Amino acid sequence: MNKINALFKIILLNVAIWGSACMAAMGVDQSNLVGLRYGPNLSWGGGVNTPIVWGQWVPQATVGMRYTWLEPLTPLNYGEPIGFASAYLKMDASIELSPFYGGFRAGLGLRPFRVNPQIEFNFIYESFFYFKSNLEMVNADVKGKGSIAETWNSDYIFDNLGRSWDDAEFDYAQLFDMGMDFSYSLPHGGVIGIGAHYVLTDISTDFEGKSYDYERNIPVFSRDYIIELQSFGRFPVNDGMAIVYEGMFLKTGLLRSGGNVRKESLSYRMMLLGTHFTWKEGLRNFIVKAGLWSRNKKRFYNGSFAQQLLVQLEYKGYFSFPFHSNFSK
Repeated sequence: MNKINALFKIILLNVAIWGSACMAAMGVDQSNLVGLRYGPNLSWGGGVNTPIVWGQWVPQATVGMRYTWLEPLTPLNYGEPIGFASAYLKMDASIELSPFYGGFRAGLGLRPFRVNPQIEFNFIYESFFYFKSNLEMVNADVKGKGSIAETWNSDYIFDNLGRSWDDAEFDYAQLFDMGMDFSYSLPHGGVIGIGAHYVLTDISTDFEGKSYDYERNIPVFSRDYIIELQSFGRFPVNDGMAIVYEGMFLKTGLLRSGGNVRKESLSYRMMLLGTHFTWKEGLRNFIVKAGLWSRNKKRFYNGSFAQQLLVQLEYKGYFSFPFHSNFSK
C-alpha cells in the first residue's frame, strides 16, 4: 500500500507540474480578447501555474473545453469580431479537469451598452468533484492546534494525499460567482480593465467545515465567501504578439462563534507579466507569464522569497466556423 501511495504521489506531482489548464482557475482569460466572435465559439485550452522553487504555492493545472455564444444586441452578423464599443448577451459553458478536481461551469453575461469604456455583468455556477483531494485545513492560527503557514502549502497537501488515503476525501463542491468587469479598449487591439467578483462556496466535507479551494489556491470553510479583485491589460506589439499583465487579490470571510475566531480572513495577492502570441486570426494563442505572489500577513507564511516566484503557461485554440468573416482567408 505504501508503494501504491508513493506512486500516486509521484504521478499527481508530475501532472500538476506538467499538465495544462483551461485558465478559469488561473485568472483572466486574455485569449478571449482576440479569439471570440459573435455567435458560437468553441475552444479548448491548457496551461500550468507552478512556483520556481517548490514550497508554499500549490501548482495548478487543468485541461478543458469551453463553449461561448455571443448574441449581439445590435444588428451584426455572426462571425464578426468584437469591436471597441460592443454590446452583447453571453451564454457560457465549460468542462474542466485537473489532478485535484473535475467539473463544469455554466453562466450568463451581459454587456448592455455600446460605449467605451465597457461594463459587463456575469453570473457563473460552478460544480466540481474532488478526486480524493479534499483535506482538513487549519483556518485559524491558534496556539497548539496547528498553523495556517504550516498547512497552507504544497508540502502539507502532497504529503497528506500521498501518505494516507484516510486524510483525503472524495467530496462535492459548488460555487456561485457574481462579477462585474470594467474595460477600456485602446487603439490597435489593446485593452485595460478591472473586475470584482463575489463567490459563495458550498463544499460537502466532514472536516468541521474546514476545506481548500484548489481552483483559487486558498483555504476556505465549507460555506464561505471569496472576494476576488482583478486587473489586466493587453498591449499589442504587432499582429502576432502583445505584452500582457494581470493582477489579482483574493480574500475569504471571517467566522466568529461565541467570541472565538473559528476561521480567520485569509488573503493573498498575485502579479504576472508576460507575452501573448497569437496566430491564425486568433484561432491559436500561447501566453507565457512570470511574476510573484504574497500573503498579506507574514504569520501566515513561513517560506522564502524564492518560493513566491511563479511561471504560468497558457494555450488556447478555437474551432473555426464556416461563417466566420476573416477565417476563410
